[in-house]
Amino acid sequence: MNDPTPLVQPPAPPWKPIPDSGSGYLSVFLSDALARWPVRDVTRPGDNKSDPNLETQTYGLFSTCEPSMRRIIVKTGASNIFFMTSRKGLGRTLVGYYHIAWQAPGSRGEEQGDYALAADRIKFFEPIKPTEASKTLRDVLETRFRTQKPISRDTTAALLGLIEKTEDRTLAYVDEVRRLEQFSRWRTGFAYPSWGRVSGFGWGDAAEYLQVQESPAAAPNSSPTGAWRCTACEYVIENRALLKKCPVCGRQATLRPA
Repeated sequence: MNDPTPLVQPPAPPWKPIPDSGSGYLSVFLSDALARWPVRDVTRPGDNKSDPNLETQTYGLFSTCEPSMRRIIVKTGASNIFFMTSRKGLGRTLVGYYHIAWQAPGSRGEEQGDYALAADRIKFFEPIKPTEASKTLRDVLETRFRTQKPISRDTTAALLGLIEKTEDRTLAYVDEVRRLEQFSRWRTGFAYPSWGRVSGFGWGDAAEYLQVQESPAAAPNSSPTGAWRCTACEYVIENRALLKKCPVCGRQATLRPA
């Protein structure tokens, strides 16, 4: 992990506090099939994932994932994110929690609702199947939704009570992310080949991702062709999801569907 950079690490500027309204979100992420713990899909071909970024306790700092959820969290204080993912043989399970405490404008700026979120508390644990929860929570956890779902204060409180009883395995999750990055470097030469990144993510990387670009053009989160053209260097890259930075020239907010 890179050395921390206090000037950009919460609560220092540009981070601002988010009041907690008591509500939250269920959020589904893609987990890595090669992982021993259900961490994000680091080795996903053509679409390496950076969120949830347990190493920095952030979401949306390095990625463009779920802009509408991030925007509403900032607007309403729905500060509690409960993470779910699907594992072979288990189906969709509850695996982790963020309490979001700070927000900062992302590289595309507030006008496009691009906010980075940072947590003051996180906890990841042995996967919990919906059948292990109360009837009320089971109904909520088994409701089908694609990527994210807002939840009420009562549901948030009940989920907090459920995970309070679990053993904290967050460090094991972080170690697993690092193991997958090492495996990817051995196989491809990069921890994140889609990004052109040799190393993982840390607070030493945050400053460049928090440099708001002046009036960047809006861009969708996915390209119909799976290809993107950089408006700065004209290079065409292949990746399923929008990247915040061009992996060739390093400029931010410059990728458009090719």
